Amino acid sequence: MGEVLPVDGARRPAWHRRIWSAVSLLLLLALVEYVVLPKLALARQSLDRVSQLNTVWVVAAAVLEAASLVSYSLFTRALLGGGRLPFSWVLRSDLTGYGVSHVVPGGAATAGALRFRLLVSGGAQPTNVTATVTAEAIGSPLALVLLAWLTSIPALFLREATPAYLAMFLVGLIALACGLLAVRGRSTLHRLAEGLLRAILRRLPQRVRPWIASVAVRLRELLADPEVRKAFLIWATLNWVFDAAVLWTFLAAYGERISPVPLLLAYCAANLAAVVPLTPGGIAVVEGIAISTLIGYDVPGQVAVLAVLSWRLIQFWAPVPLAGLTYLSLRAQSATTRSTS
Repeated sequence: MGEVLPVDGARRPAWHRRIWSAVSLLLLLALVEYVVLPKLALARQSLDRVSQLNTVWVVAAAVLEAASLVSYSLFTRALLGGGRLPFSWVLRSDLTGYGVSHVVPGGAATAGALRFRLLVSGGAQPTNVTATVTAEAIGSPLALVLLAWLTSIPALFLREATPAYLAMFLVGLIALACGLLAVRGRSTLHRLAEGLLRAILRRLPQRVRPWIASVAVRLRELLADPEVRKAFLIWATLNWVFDAAVLWTFLAAYGERISPVPLLLAYCAANLAAVVPLTPGGIAVVEGIAISTLIGYDVPGQVAVLAVLSWRLIQFWAPVPLAGLTYLSLRAQSATTRSTS
């Protein structure tokens, strides 16, 4: 984050970063060579279908993607706890960070620092912003995992019960059981968490301990708030569902109206793979896995490629110029506020 104090020894050694960069590059090149490029050849064979795309489908996809972005900002607002920060400021800050993460080196880290500064300049408390970003980094992927697990249930019983479906269902069931046990044994877990936090703080430099402790307290308060848990179940999940609906919209636009189960399984698989930071925003990783999975569900190759590329154009690339506009609007509003105060 922008104002976070560095923690001594928190950075990985240089040799570790070089090895990780080399491995990431090799994996990316292999993915592009063996997965993405063959699928792009299919797309070139059917580009005429893009020119025949009904404008109504494109508008519907844009509206659904806008609903996805708004849902994420509503999640942010719920975690921040309201206050004097207007929702329009939260939305523009989130859009700016989202777009920047797709084009700058450092991806999510750089965008997170910018988003931190924007939210704080809008009036949010630094500790609240840090706790919010931390909770989002945990809650949003968890919502995706929950969506994938719920989708695996009908997949397990309505489709062929493959080992992958069964494994996903069992892992999700174990995680759910652990969550229920955690709620029942909250006092025990609370003591364990406090002990773990104290052990971590003893190993950190003296100057960062108060800040880490205050963020941990704020994060605990957030997770204990029923409104925050409701926001997680509603807004964090809707953020993914609306985005998945954009993919379905383009599949339907190109003539393939598949059922929600294979759609969500392909969508969740692609986005969960993107959690590993091989590329900014999972570019090439998301496309390759989504296309391959859809083809595995009997979607024609040309349709899968065109639909996924159209979805990523709306979801990944369209927010980039929008991020520039929202950033300029925030800067202009800040300058106006300073001049009138």
